[in-house]
Amino acid sequence: MATNIRHHLMRLVVVCTVLFSAVTLLGVAARLPDDDDASSLIEATAVVSATGCRNTIGQGIGTFISPTLILTSAHTLAGASDITVSTYLGVAPATIVAFDPTNDLAIVEVNEPHRSVVPLAALSLQSSSLPITGTIGVVRDENVIRLPITLRRSVKITTEDIYLDNDVIRPGFELEGDIIRGDSGAVIVVDGKGVGVIWSRSRTSAARAWAIDPIAGGDLIEAQQLSGMTDDVDLTRC
Repeated sequence: MATNIRHHLMRLVVVCTVLFSAVTLLGVAARLPDDDDASSLIEATAVVSATGCRNTIGQGIGTFISPTLILTSAHTLAGASDITVSTYLGVAPATIVAFDPTNDLAIVEVNEPHRSVVPLAALSLQSSSLPITGTIGVVRDENVIRLPITLRRSVKITTEDIYLDNDVIRPGFELEGDIIRGDSGAVIVVDGKGVGVIWSRSRTSAARAWAIDPIAGGDLIEAQQLSGMTDDVDLTRC
């Protein structure tokens, strides 16, 4: 009996979390900025919620890179049994179509086409062009907003894969911005193109953070989209 009660309570928490996301983003619809670029990014932003892994709830940011595909972080989806995305239009189920635990990138798909998208593009940071300012769509005070992000330099990020099994080196960028927990997966937009995916913030330096380059680090997820998910990627592990 106690196990059943805990199970139902967890399901209630999950439902409430998803509904909160939906209400939050639906509330933005009436307050879209007059700026077309700002409106487009807000409309392309989604809250990605995943349940699984001993009933834990993962949540991050995703961005529509095509009418039905959302780019986000792989660690948000690790071990997911159910995935939903919440936009200013409402809540929809999603499925994983690409998943890279090494570079911490993932793509989920929804059935209904979305009108606002952020196409990806390569960005090469040269010393003469630094710094470069971009924006991301994130949730603050129950609203989706555009947050400015400064790209300082291209870096090779030495870290571990999302399962903490192996040392890896990821192509990416060092950033300056007000990144907080839950911003993982947000796509950095520069001149209307997506150039980076928020990965982590510094625990010691205020406003310092890092993003993954989805073009330089996107070979696996691109191949998976073309051929379908492969058996060598374990989607069930937390």
